[in-house]
Amino acid sequence: MRDFWYEAQKKEKKTARDRGFEGWNDVAVWRDFKLIYIPENIWPHYLEHVTSERFTRRSQFGAGNQNRPIHGGVTTHTGSSVSFAVHAKQLVRLI
Repeated sequence: MRDFWYEAQKKEKKTARDRGFEGWNDVAVWRDFKLIYIPENIWPHYLEHVTSERFTRRSQFGAGNQNRPIHGGVTTHTGSSVSFAVHAKQLVRLI
């Protein structure tokens, strides 16, 4: 579900940017570009959620963690296409 909303938001921002709106990354600008498959009664609740202080704080915290270097490398949320066993061995070598 998270991916669905992320993709929807990305498309709305792209529409605003393609139409030449300044500040297209701001919710106040792209909020008018609701995708047709998102129900009218859901859209205001989604906008309220993404503009909330809690969402903004957690988003900034997550963005900061995403590129934080640890043990000489940048952290990621996945181990890429490496199996868990190989990934565990690599972690042991780092310690």
